[in-house]
Amino acid sequence: MEAPDSADMGGGGSGENPMIELEHAVGFSASCGEICYHPNGKKYICAAGASLVVCDFADPHDQVFFRGHDGPVTCLALSNSGRFVASGQHGENADAIVWDYESKRLLYRMSEHDHGIQCLAFSDDELLLCTVGVVDDNKILIWDLSNGFIVTMVSHNPTPCTCVTWGGMIKDIKRRDTANYQLCTSGNQRIVLWNLDPRTGEMVGERVITEGRGTMVRDFTGLAFSDDKETIYCATTSGDFALVNVKRRQLNTVVPACRLGILSLLCWPEGLVVGGGDGTVTTFDANMNDTCQVQLSGPVASLSFSPDKVEVIAGTSTGFVYRLRMDNLQSLLVCENHAAAVKRISFAPDASDRFATLSSDCTIRVWDSSDYSVLTTVTVRDAGEPNCLAYTLDFIITGWEDGRVRAHESESGQFLWLIDQAHRAGVSALCLSNNERYIMTGGGEGDVRIWEMRSRELVSHLKEHTLPVTSLALYGDDIHALSCSRDRAFLCWDLRNERRLTSHVQRMGGINGIALSQDQTMVITVGQEKRLTCWDLRDHNPVKVTNLSSDMSDEALTVAISSSGKFVATGGTAQLLKLWDYATMELIASCEGHSGAINDLKFSPDDKQLVSVGADGIILVWNLYDV
Repeated sequence: MEAPDSADMGGGGSGENPMIELEHAVGFSASCGEICYHPNGKKYICAAGASLVVCDFADPHDQVFFRGHDGPVTCLALSNSGRFVASGQHGENADAIVWDYESKRLLYRMSEHDHGIQCLAFSDDELLLCTVGVVDDNKILIWDLSNGFIVTMVSHNPTPCTCVTWGGMIKDIKRRDTANYQLCTSGNQRIVLWNLDPRTGEMVGERVITEGRGTMVRDFTGLAFSDDKETIYCATTSGDFALVNVKRRQLNTVVPACRLGILSLLCWPEGLVVGGGDGTVTTFDANMNDTCQVQLSGPVASLSFSPDKVEVIAGTSTGFVYRLRMDNLQSLLVCENHAAAVKRISFAPDASDRFATLSSDCTIRVWDSSDYSVLTTVTVRDAGEPNCLAYTLDFIITGWEDGRVRAHESESGQFLWLIDQAHRAGVSALCLSNNERYIMTGGGEGDVRIWEMRSRELVSHLKEHTLPVTSLALYGDDIHALSCSRDRAFLCWDLRNERRLTSHVQRMGGINGIALSQDQTMVITVGQEKRLTCWDLRDHNPVKVTNLSSDMSDEALTVAISSSGKFVATGGTAQLLKLWDYATMELIASCEGHSGAINDLKFSPDDKQLVSVGADGIILVWNLYDV
């Protein structure tokens, strides 16, 4: 266990900067899935990439960020009183972190595990924390929360161990509590009950008999003790839950609940609440009869009770978060999010109050910047991976891996038209003219094509790139355009005469992104050369070259210039949003927040906000202050 270190609880990432701060995170990490209703009844906690986000039910702008991980958070736990929050991650730095909720302070960084943390749980009295490593780690550790030291460590049992829960104290022969703790772990079709002596660190496991019914075999996905700690409810991949008698260490009965497996379950005095892989939430009474059921959008990955147990918050693996009333399971949508990497972000011209995003989950969403609610959702099926996006207040145009360009209405999401076989190797880049009369597209084979909007007919075909076109930019006159490619070149085109005007070649590596300055005199490119390069079209060589990082490890995937022309923003594989001064090309701020590569970013037309989207499925909205 390392000494407590400082953690960023909001604002502009590593090193607070007065010019930029993190205003909002849109995202619910499907890799973690956990969502916790805080006992104060006003907040809930979920994972968004490498951060934990404390959200307010009433105010979408009220968010607090717990940032201490350098990779996606894979598990999350909240203590009974809400005093402690614990989180874990996979990867090289497979740390478990314990946070103090009230002070928003990182208490302990527990670095004993290797490869990753599978799951974790607080004891009922909040004195101990159990962390379970992944298969390659093969360790179960118990931590003392008063000092952050290890109480004991044992190997996985069963192997692999996929879930853990605490069951109060071990009971003696007269069913009275002793001083020893009781835990339960499961995995690989087995359940083990543990007896932990916190004074000596002795931890002894006893396997529960689950094969008593002959051929019955179950993979267990979740555990929950009854309030009297005499019964364990065990969720299974077969869509039923098993009841285990703690005293006899034996499986008693199995109750069917849903299809596609049970992903989450909660126990309360009146029975059980079960979340299924088929998107259903079902309540059961004390006699294990189902009493009510509701259908949600996507597999129900997590359930958490409100402090008064009047309602439950549910999170689905497709990115939806709901509040459900326990008496009738009436649902209220809290928020919705993308369930996979977000590829592109686009603002409509002269409209800063909404923006559109495109995700690998094959959805297009239009967001309201005032409360981050979704105004429009479009789902496209059987089109492959989405690649590019252009958004106006009237329509949304997207380019896809299947080589088609599709258009949908912005308000209703209704399908309008498509251009079939726009590019044989997929549509890799797309740009809408300023007068909205034509579309410029780039393809996977290096060709650039111009399409008339009204008729969707091919107007011009320009072929000089030899590798996929990665980005396009248009001048204000809609006659001249820029295209860049993985072939290391960016070209300036005269679209009226269908000819190339200039060609500039980067020394090393392909170009990933291109941006045109507001006065249209300077071009900025980023790419595999891992530099920020400024060009004057009249000069064959770059005007200025700036390294994106001192160790040359940051490959920028996208670049944008603010409407005022004062700032340049880049994002890429280093997972850092970087803000640069346009005049000097000096770094102003380097902001943490994403846990995956930043795929795209855009300034709002009024320059008050900057939105970045990443491979972690998270959308981050940053406030900009021109000081």
